[in-house]
Parts: sequence; C-alpha cells; structure tokens
Amino acid sequence: MPTLRARDLAPDLILFNGAITTFDPELPRCSAIACKDGQVVAIGADADVCALAGPRTEQIDLGGRTVVPGFNDAHNHMLELGIKFTRLQLEHCTSIAAMVAMVRDQAAKTPRGEWIIGEGWNESLFAEGRLPNRLDLDAATTDHPVLLKRFFNMDVVNSRALELADVHATTPDPQGGRIERFADGSPNGILRASAKLFCRRLIARPTPEQAVAALEAAGRAYLAVGITSILDPGLQPWEMRAYLDARRAGRLPVRVNLMPSWHGFREDETRDQLDARAAEPGVYSGLGDRWLSLGGLKMAIDGGTTSRTAWMFQPFVGEEKVYDYNRLDPEDLREFFARGHALGWDIGIHAIGDRAHHEAARAFAEVIEASPRKDHRHNLIHAYFATEESLRHMATYQIAAVVQPTFIYYEGDDLFRDVGERLAHQYKPVRTYLDRGIPVIATSDIPSTVHYNPMISLYSLVTRKTWKGTLIAPQEAITREEALYACTAAGAWLTREEHVKGRLSPGFLADMVVLDRDYFTCPAEEIREIQVDMTVIDGRVAYWRNGSR
Repeated sequence: MPTLRARDLAPDLILFNGAITTFDPELPRCSAIACKDGQVVAIGADADVCALAGPRTEQIDLGGRTVVPGFNDAHNHMLELGIKFTRLQLEHCTSIAAMVAMVRDQAAKTPRGEWIIGEGWNESLFAEGRLPNRLDLDAATTDHPVLLKRFFNMDVVNSRALELADVHATTPDPQGGRIERFADGSPNGILRASAKLFCRRLIARPTPEQAVAALEAAGRAYLAVGITSILDPGLQPWEMRAYLDARRAGRLPVRVNLMPSWHGFREDETRDQLDARAAEPGVYSGLGDRWLSLGGLKMAIDGGTTSRTAWMFQPFVGEEKVYDYNRLDPEDLREFFARGHALGWDIGIHAIGDRAHHEAARAFAEVIEASPRKDHRHNLIHAYFATEESLRHMATYQIAAVVQPTFIYYEGDDLFRDVGERLAHQYKPVRTYLDRGIPVIATSDIPSTVHYNPMISLYSLVTRKTWKGTLIAPQEAITREEALYACTAAGAWLTREEHVKGRLSPGFLADMVVLDRDYFTCPAEEIREIQVDMTVIDGRVAYWRNGSR
C-alpha cells in the first residue's frame, strides 16, 4: 500500500516579464505572478516566481506588457445584453432613416405578425434632430408590431403595436409615465417611463435555453474586453434561475453577483411580491460561491436626464414644471430602506435627479443612524448630482456612489440641453466623492449605454471628455490609478468579496488582464484605444486576442 498520495503542488500558470499592477499593499508592482487552483499563489520577481514552476506549469512571457486585475463591472445587465445581441442593435444609428431601414430589412425576413424588436437608439445622434414616431416605423412595416427601445426609459412603437396594446387617443397616461401624442391627441408612438409597459408586457419571455445562451454570449464578449466579474442588478426570479442554469451547465464565462429586483425598479411587480422576496427566502446579501453569489436589493426612485424623467429640484430646460415620473412614492423610502437593512440586505437605489439623490441619501442616513450596521454596502446608483447635505450623509455613513463613466462619454453632450450649464458641470462628481472619503465604484450599466468596454470608463474618469471631445466637469477628473481601482477592486468591496477578489495577492482569485500597452504612461487620448491581449480567469487563459500570442 502507498504511504503517500499527493497532488502536484507546482503552479498551473506563471506569467513573467510583465509590468503587473497588483493593488497588494506590500508589493503593488511586480514582474511575475503564479496561479494554482484558480488562485494567485505568488507574486514577485521573475527569477523567484519562475523557480516555482513544475514540468506541467504553463509559462507565458509577457514581453513587458501591462497586467491589471480583472475588470469588475458591478452594474451590468448581462442577461439583457445577451438578449439584445439577438435583436436589432440600434446604438450606431445616426438617423431615423437608418433605423427605419433596419426595421424594413428585418421585416422582409420575419413572418407576418411576429414582433420586431430593437434596442439602443439615441435621438441625439439623429440627423433629423427629433424623436422618431409611429409614422416613421409604419413606413417600414404595418404587418408586424415593432418596438424599439431607446438606450434608457423610452420606447418608440408602430401603429400595429399600439393597436395590440389597445392604446389610443382616449387612453390615459399611467402613473409615472406618459403617452406622447400628436396635436390631434392620438398616440405618436413614444412611450415614456411606466407607459413602456403597455407594449413590453406583450413580448414573450425568453425560454430557459434562450436565456442561458444569452448569458453565455454576453460573458464571452466580456472576456474579450477584460471583464471577469459583473453584478447584474434588478433581477426577477426567472432571471436568477437562468444564471443558476448557466452555472450548472458550465456556460457562465464570468463571475456574477445577482441583485434581486426590489421596490421601484420593475413597474410590473407588486408591493406584496417584493416584500416577500426580501423576507421569505431567509437569505440575504453574501450567499453563494466565487462564481455565482447573491448581492443587494435593487431599488429605483426616478428615471433619467436625457429621457427627462429624473426627479429634479428644478424643471428641465424648456419645461415649466417638474413632472412626476417617480417609480415609487418617496414617502416610502425610509420604510423600505429600514426593512431591507433590518433583514441584512445591502441596498442599491437608482437615483439620478438631484432631488432623488438628496432624498435617498437622507433616508439612508436616517435608517443607518437609527440602526447602525457598520458592514453595510448601501449605495446610490448613478449618483449624478450631489448636494452638500447628501455628500455629508454619504461620507458619514459610508454610502457608496456607483457611477457610470460611460454616460460621461456617450451622453455628456446632452446634459447642457437637458439640465443647463450649472448642473452639467457638477455631473458625476467623482473627485469630490473620493476626497470626501466616499467609496466609488465605476461601472458601465450596459445596455443602458453604447458599450461595456472598461477602457471607455477609464478614459472618461481620467479625461472627463465625451466622444465629441467636450469637457464635462473637468475638476472632477481622477488619477489613472484611482480610475483603475474604481473599475476593479472597488466592485469587490461592493459585493463583499474584497478579501478574495480585486487584488493580485497570494490567496486572491487569479483573474487578470494583459493589455497591449502601458495604461499608466500612454497618452491620455490612447486610453480608450487600449486592447486586451489576454484575459485570465480562475487561473486559466480564457481569451487571447488574434495575433497577440
């Protein structure tokens, strides 16, 4: 009988001859890293780390390239994006005519009566200088119902879709929404905020297999840009089940934190349903493993600025009053926060308007003051415009700001049109948040923006420039290292994984990205052009860029 049985203790993978940023406080920079069983086991100089290699260790010479921790997109609707991949993708349409042409082409190959769905249009890109309407879409087809989602909080539909939804001239606006109309009172096809549900509720839910396929497709796309972890916010039970199905089938390419939908986020859920969701399962934030875990509860109070549905102190430019598009009664904020807080949940709330931000920060502060819990990870999602009072609350009670630098890049130019010069230059005050000691997590919020590429986030945080080159609140720019931390390690803190994820330290998860140039020294304008040569997740190479090996 053998007296010893042992497994190979040598590293599975060693990367050497690199410029590695670790975020390890004792060794923040090194040239080599060794991985075993999905974890980092050593960092240091080439000679020291390579000496650990065994006969089966894969060794990769980085040729001096830069390595950073894997990107953690901690506000990313991964399932929605995977589903979007199967629909018309409209984010690059520069005219209504181009969008209509896409619908017309799709109609030619779609059986009569079936829905045609597209996502991602942005009227600020349209040469026509206006919103699309049902007559535009009717020119493409009246044989199919058509629903085209704006990148956030607004749809345009054709006449056939309105007919199926029984929306007509006498249909009243729903609470928290608006049916836009022509001069004669008939619906013009634009459905804002909660009015979107008239048509969206008619669209069939993806099958379980379609949902898993969507997650797999999105995850593979993420690996190509260095994203190794995401947080998917606002999920209903069937969506969370899809993630578990994908995990069990070995079809979940990236690590995922699930954030169940709670009050205000989904207009089609009842208060009783949501109360039960938080209380009855008997679990709370933190359950799960290193691939799939349970995060906080996702709430929402208002809409957005470019859709003019955010809760503001003052009306949008050109409007005479503040309209009520709120997704929950603000009087209920403290009750909801207190309930989730007492049950052990972390809570993140969509709060875009300056009034929404102010009231949510105040309600969080009152709840935490009344029932202190030092380890909470409560956060304001989007965090556009901070008042002095809300900054004090966020700093005192460590209420995090989950921001989307992608919005600076893709939407920043529209701020002046919608909220005016003063507020535009207070937009997403990341430098102020950090200087006040407020945790900042940088994310994409795809598909509520054009692209999920973390290089866009890094570029926008460092330069504060839009895609047109416009400076947006340049005083709020942060350093390259601060930006990288916000896009990597900060997300691990948000999901209570900062002890195992976000740093390249021994014992931490071996998730890292090899870049084609030095992020820290390349010209600032090149940051958005950086390519990912290789992505390592769980200590294995999961992506190689063509020609980079």
